[in-house]
Amino acid sequence: MTYAKYGILVLTLVLVLGFSALSAEAQMAYTGTFNLTTEAYWGPNLLQPGEYHIVMSLDQSHGTRSIQLTGEGVRATLLTAWGIPQDVSKRNSLELQQINGVYIVRKLDAGLVGRSYRFLASKNALQHAERTTASTPVTVTVPISTGGGN
Repeated sequence: MTYAKYGILVLTLVLVLGFSALSAEAQMAYTGTFNLTTEAYWGPNLLQPGEYHIVMSLDQSHGTRSIQLTGEGVRATLLTAWGIPQDVSKRNSLELQQINGVYIVRKLDAGLVGRSYRFLASKNALQHAERTTASTPVTVTVPISTGGGN
C-alpha cells in the first residue's frame, strides 16, 4: 500500500513539473487588436466585421506559434510554423486577399517579433469564392494596433 501511495505521489509530481515546464516554454510573443470592415476568412473561421484581439504564443520545443483570436463571437486558435526567413517585417498588419468578393487572411506581419507568417486559404473560403462573380483579385492591408507604438 505504501508503494502505491509513493507511486501516485511521484506521478503527480512528474505531471505538475511537466505542465509547469510546458507553460514556461510557451511564451507570449505578440499581442494586438485589429478592426475588420468586411467579413473575411482566416483559416476555417469566417470573421464578421468588428474588432478582434490577437495573442501569439511561442512554443520553443516545437518551433510553432499559436495565435489566439477573439472577437465578434469568434474564439479560435491558429497554428503557424516559424516565420518565413526572407519575410522580415517591421509592420504590424494583416494582409487580406480578395478573390471574387471573398476576403481571405493570407499574411500576418508581426513587426514586434520581426517576422511574417503566411496562411493558406481554407477549402470553405475557396468554395465560397468559386460561387461568386469573378473579379480581379485585390490585396487589402489591415493595421494591427500593438500598443508598442507601431
